[in-house]
Amino acid sequence: MEQYVVSARKYRPRKFEEVVGQEGVTNTLKNAIRSGHLAHALLFCGPRGVGKTTCARILAQMINSTQEVDNFDPKSEKALDESFNVYELDAASNNSVDDIRTLVDQVRIPPQGAKYKVYIIDEVHMLSTAAFNAFLKTLEEPPGYAIFILATTEKHKIIPTILSRCQIYDFNRITIDDTVKHLEGICQTENITADPNSLHIIAQKADGALRDALSLFDRLVDYSTRQLTYDSVLVNLNILDYDYYFRITDQLLTQDLTGLMLSFDEIIRKGFEGDMFIGGLADHFRNLMVARDPETIKVLEVSGILKDRYHQQGILIPMGFLLNALNLAAQCEVSFKTSRNKRLHVELAIMKMCYLPTAMQLASNGEATKKNSSTEQVAPQPAAQKLANQPQTIAANAPVAAPEAVNPVSAPETKQPSTEATKPVSTSTPTQARQMPTSGGMGVGGGITGFSLSSAKQNKPEALKKEEEDESIPLEVIDETKLAAAWAAFKAKLGSDNKLSMQSLLERSGYRLQEGKVKVVLGNTVERDLFEGERMAFRDFIMAHMTVQRLVVEVEVDRSLAEANAPRKAFSSKEKLALMAEKNPAILKLKDNLDLKFDL
Repeated sequence: MEQYVVSARKYRPRKFEEVVGQEGVTNTLKNAIRSGHLAHALLFCGPRGVGKTTCARILAQMINSTQEVDNFDPKSEKALDESFNVYELDAASNNSVDDIRTLVDQVRIPPQGAKYKVYIIDEVHMLSTAAFNAFLKTLEEPPGYAIFILATTEKHKIIPTILSRCQIYDFNRITIDDTVKHLEGICQTENITADPNSLHIIAQKADGALRDALSLFDRLVDYSTRQLTYDSVLVNLNILDYDYYFRITDQLLTQDLTGLMLSFDEIIRKGFEGDMFIGGLADHFRNLMVARDPETIKVLEVSGILKDRYHQQGILIPMGFLLNALNLAAQCEVSFKTSRNKRLHVELAIMKMCYLPTAMQLASNGEATKKNSSTEQVAPQPAAQKLANQPQTIAANAPVAAPEAVNPVSAPETKQPSTEATKPVSTSTPTQARQMPTSGGMGVGGGITGFSLSSAKQNKPEALKKEEEDESIPLEVIDETKLAAAWAAFKAKLGSDNKLSMQSLLERSGYRLQEGKVKVVLGNTVERDLFEGERMAFRDFIMAHMTVQRLVVEVEVDRSLAEANAPRKAFSSKEKLALMAEKNPAILKLKDNLDLKFDL
């Protein structure tokens, strides 16, 4: 059997024209050799597998070649491994001070039969700090025949004094198009049949490293017996097909929750993890956003057929849906590792995505209703303003009276009926509207929020105030026994209605009768503001329980009540003992029987 050579070695570039995706670096180096302006210390930095060491070897051959730069033929040159003028050092395994001192000693020996002696130090960031310091002087002032080429994948680990002495060349990641072209050339040379989509998958999986792409290529060729197909690449590399994401996106738009859950179950049964799926779905949404505009579709690094498919689906999806879905996917991906039930975590995210169109529609309808109501609230009544000289507050759905029907004298004193349909809405009161938030709501993974609580901070609801001030109904004598029973019944009702916080608030508060009015005594202003939201319900319940026609309810803040209800705190040992004895007098008896002495 012939000795097999992997593609990364077999098709390793021998001259700068064969280097893939680094035209900027190679052209600069060729011009430097042509003009004789080559620096004595070069630093090649960039990701793995992009050609740093390859370019260093090509440069080492070219600077000692007698051929012209543009006509350089590596075949006519002496093999690099046979040259005495090129010295390679792997700093990953030779990173001590002694290794660098050995290299410095060799620098003193001039080249043999050539003009330059080249030293290539690979993975130079692995050198120790002491080795770097031992190398500084030689690197700054080497002999005229010595050229140092340093290569690294982690430039930030090299000390600044080394960086300042080198001419730095940054190597780029190999683009997907360049990788695909290189793989197509190898397929033609090796008589391998390959689907263009399969080569795109290999290039994407390599993540800009051509050496990784060639390693994957060799493995897949052996798997598929020299016939690369899209399906064989997906199976071997464990990648989800594009069709899944296109199908799931259609199901999200049509709110087909059943089909969506079945599709996700099929993906799980094929062995894919939830984080891989949600990450791929986020990439799909990103590609749809890019493909919506013909100007940005060229950013997509996929085949031409897929670009058209992304564009066709992208123009059908609202941008708001894509942004909210991306946000949901990002949040799900971040919290995936900390979730106990990972499958349920992903399913909740896609369920929220499924009902995004409905949530967005509700949000837009709510905004429209809010704008319409605010327009009606500030609409003036021309006749009333001219005759009464003051602004009028108009109910949201109340009809506007004709100008001749308004009495200028009685207009300010006109009372509104107490029915729900004609309750006036103050333009300064925050509207209790169900709204879709921009963050923390359905668009970000939290669902639709409830009604606003800002209305609880009003000092007195308008309708309650008008009915309490209606002096046409006289105040009745209130029986304290019935009032106590009604107070207890209302607290029990709050408990049955699951309003436990309000029930606890009334447990800490009290009431008293004063001049025929019921005064609810609370401990602070915060409790007062919370009680305002239940004031009308409290008044109606007490009136119905006591069968009275008019009841005035007032709220009073008494801070001493809060202090009395506050738990007693003990600080010194004596106070702690006294507090314990109040709860359990047997402690003092135990102390006396055992003749214990406490540190008081």
